[in-house]
Amino acid sequence: MEGGKNHRAALSAAFGPSENLTEEVYDKLESLIKIFNSSPDDLYISWESYNVTEVQQDLDLTVPNIDKFQEYLQSTLESSKPTPSLKRTKDFQNSSALKRKPIIKSNIAINTSSPPVPTTPLKRNGLDDATPRFKTPRANFMESSPAHYETANNSFQSTGSGTTPIADKLAKQQDSNTIVETLNPQVKESPGFIQLEEDSASSLKPYTLGLNFDAAKFKFRTMAMKLLESADILDDQIDTFAQLYMDANKNANLEDSIQFGNPCLSTQFDILCSGRIVPDSPVYDKQQGNNYSLNATSLYLETSRMSGIGQRVPLELSNLPGYSLFPGQIVILKGSNPTGKTFIVKEILSMPELGAAVSGKVELESYEELVGKTGLKFLIASGPFSNNFNLNYSKLENLVNLINTDIKPHVVILNGPFIDINNIAVSQGDIEIPLDKQAQPPRNLDEVFKRLVTPILRKIDGRIQVILVPSLTDTCIKHCSYPQDAFDRKKFGLPKNVRVIPNPASFSINEVLIGNSNLDIFKDMKEVYKDDGKLSKNRFERVANHILQQRRYYMSLPGSIKKLIPTSKEANQKLNQLQDGIMSEELLDADIGGSTLEVPYLGLTELGDSIPDILINTSEMKSFVKVVKGVVVVNPGQYIRNHKDPNREEGTYVVVNINSPSLESKSENNIEPVDGSPDLFYHNVYKRSRVDIYKS
Repeated sequence: MEGGKNHRAALSAAFGPSENLTEEVYDKLESLIKIFNSSPDDLYISWESYNVTEVQQDLDLTVPNIDKFQEYLQSTLESSKPTPSLKRTKDFQNSSALKRKPIIKSNIAINTSSPPVPTTPLKRNGLDDATPRFKTPRANFMESSPAHYETANNSFQSTGSGTTPIADKLAKQQDSNTIVETLNPQVKESPGFIQLEEDSASSLKPYTLGLNFDAAKFKFRTMAMKLLESADILDDQIDTFAQLYMDANKNANLEDSIQFGNPCLSTQFDILCSGRIVPDSPVYDKQQGNNYSLNATSLYLETSRMSGIGQRVPLELSNLPGYSLFPGQIVILKGSNPTGKTFIVKEILSMPELGAAVSGKVELESYEELVGKTGLKFLIASGPFSNNFNLNYSKLENLVNLINTDIKPHVVILNGPFIDINNIAVSQGDIEIPLDKQAQPPRNLDEVFKRLVTPILRKIDGRIQVILVPSLTDTCIKHCSYPQDAFDRKKFGLPKNVRVIPNPASFSINEVLIGNSNLDIFKDMKEVYKDDGKLSKNRFERVANHILQQRRYYMSLPGSIKKLIPTSKEANQKLNQLQDGIMSEELLDADIGGSTLEVPYLGLTELGDSIPDILINTSEMKSFVKVVKGVVVVNPGQYIRNHKDPNREEGTYVVVNINSPSLESKSENNIEPVDGSPDLFYHNVYKRSRVDIYKS
């Protein structure tokens, strides 16, 4: 009975406090947990994936719908093949000595028992070149959100109390621009961009935009990947993390310390080793939605050429009380290999953390003077901005009108896709564009963007800073791989207040450091998880933790492949005709999309020298906002979610309000001086920001 109560509490937390689950639904979900040997959190991820990829609708949690969901899980389980045995690959054995060229060269000091002050090459207004931009935070600062801290899971503002779940959900679908969830509801909303006189409108702006990336490094050629360069980058990731760990522990007591060794060689004593977690087969995730083919017995450790001549060794994880591992993860392990065939892991060692962003006194004074007491206001939205059946942007026009008249944010961050290559109208060439008598029909999709999207973006008030970020499924961009170059601003005739940035990118609005990545790591990451009571039970929090620990926006390797769902027998017959070619069976269900990683340029996807204050990671999963290690992690969701019904266009977007930094304030919810450095201050954005998720 006690286990049932724990399951019900976990189910309620996973599926959201807004869902008034009935006893029958609880019983049904508990039976699925037992049948598929899954956790409540993993079951919720599978449910969301089923809604997005299979039925393409936001189904209610009813017993009939859960029965269909069970059939879907059963079918994917039955159709999955056993994981084949490991085949030795030679991709990484022969490589040149090419060096990685990351976007920002990291030379910071690493957190130790008495943390030093790391420095950064980034130059900011108001700071001397010798002033450190980032400082390793206190130990308690780097902890995850405390239990009483209000995150999206426990600050949900329900609008339909006393009604049935179905009626409550239908009411929410009809109420556009209403708050769904709130982080820190006690923080006051900013009035936004205050209307100024015409003569001063162009000269006064309460924000400064700083770009923390080198745009020229994103101008690389795509589809020109070299195997040797890729091998160098993958090896360098492993060796860099090993060096970071050794540097962080070089001052420790090393009398009886354990040395680094090769985990593939037989040894009776414990050693330390570094490597990358990999699956035992590259086709472990062949079936769409199948989260059961990857398990604790199918994980291998891949070494670098320096640490283990690139060999792979199976891992034995039974001695570990808990873990969260995924393909592509760089780890430092402690254990032994007595037989020479399997490395027995005794401990997964913690990696040194990145420091938190800090700002100088002069800089904060200038920002406080710019913003005043009103604070900053952001709006974040992620495409698609039309439904999957046409290119109707009337809903985006409504958002622009709302931005100008009601929300009035200082900054608008729009993540693509703007014209989605998977849109049915685009794929079939059935695009309707109203034309003037003298206008010529568009010759390509670039002109479609210029005709449909650019006029809407031009309607945004010129004093509002607009930031455009591309998507891998955008049709109007040369780069279709990750990392991805920015839009061509001149080609699309975008106004002066629109700034185009690559994907991913780090930038700052005043003192607030923002990291933005438009690739769905929350869905793509396939995790092997064992709960020990110390790891977070929420998968989104665990993924966010991995982003900060791995210091990359997208950590999964190999990247995801989007699966094609045939809609008819005719479509199946057409697909079956592709089976004559080499590897056609593996590529039969592949569709346009996925991560499409440019491995030689993965250095451009690193976080840099500091953890951001706000981390934006877009995902087609349910929108959320959480505080993880002092970072506000935001998934704005899709502005218009894909549905089979062309008349349904609900989705979400996010509004962020950040209180002004105050040097005179003694409140713990404002900036905080750094111990030993009275002229440096922690931003504490997670304490002084209010994040509202709105229904679009």
